[in-house]
Amino acid sequence: MVSIPIDAITSRFGDRFNNLRSTSLSTRFANLRPISEFLDIKRISKPANFAEAQSRVNYNLSYFSSNYAVVFVMLSIYSLLTNKILLFDMIFVGCGLWGISLLQGRDLDLGFSRFTTSQLYTGLLIIGVPIGIFASPSALPCG
Repeated sequence: MVSIPIDAITSRFGDRFNNLRSTSLSTRFANLRPISEFLDIKRISKPANFAEAQSRVNYNLSYFSSNYAVVFVMLSIYSLLTNKILLFDMIFVGCGLWGISLLQGRDLDLGFSRFTTSQLYTGLLIIGVPIGIFASPSALPCG
């Protein structure tokens, strides 16, 4: 199983993301704000100073956090569906990590050769990263 240190990522943002870890998925999406409120352009105005702009950003990030999460998921799915190479790479790396985890630390013995889990992770890295770079995940899809 792959463990991502969420504390290392979220510690930079202070207490803003503390409830993210303790909130269930159903509760998170129960907090969705109506689309008319989320996209209300009549309420947009220029902030008086940087402090007010920062205050608005902090408020909007917490108030509309579920809406932003839905937009992020939708854009991620769109990106994967329009970039087949990236989708292949994500599936390849995911299946590779899952397959290596099935070994539970044992070596992979193919009869003609023996590979350690370290070698398997390195091989997955050597294959997965160049394919991921070639897929250009940050580029916009063309026509």
